[in-house]
Amino acid sequence: MPSKNKKSKQYKFVKSTGGSKREYFKGKHKKQRCALTGKILSGVPHEKKVGKGKHSKTEKRPSAPFGGVLSGEAREKVFVEMGKVIAGTKKLEDVDQKYRKYVSQVIGRANVE
Repeated sequence: MPSKNKKSKQYKFVKSTGGSKREYFKGKHKKQRCALTGKILSGVPHEKKVGKGKHSKTEKRPSAPFGGVLSGEAREKVFVEMGKVIAGTKKLEDVDQKYRKYVSQVIGRANVE
C-alpha cells in the first residue's frame, strides 16, 4: 500500500473478490501551452498518454507545422522571419533569439526536401 503522501485525493471503489477496496488515480494533465508566447494551445488534448491512444493521429495533435508546440501567432512570426532570411533581407544571426531555433529548423527542412 502506498504511503499517504503518494496517494491522490481522488479515488473510486472497486469490487474485488476480497470485498470492495479504494482505487486511487491521478487527474488530467494541465493544458499544453505555446513554447514562445505561453498561450494555451487549441486542438491539443490535455490527457494522459493512456487516453491519447484512443484517438486517431489527427485528434492527438494538429497537423500544421509546429502543431502542438507553437500557437498560431508564434508560428506566423516564425514563418515571416524565415521568409526574410530566405529572401536575404535578414541574416539568421539577426533573428530574435527566441525565434531563431524554430526558423533554423524550418530552413533545414526546406533545404532537405
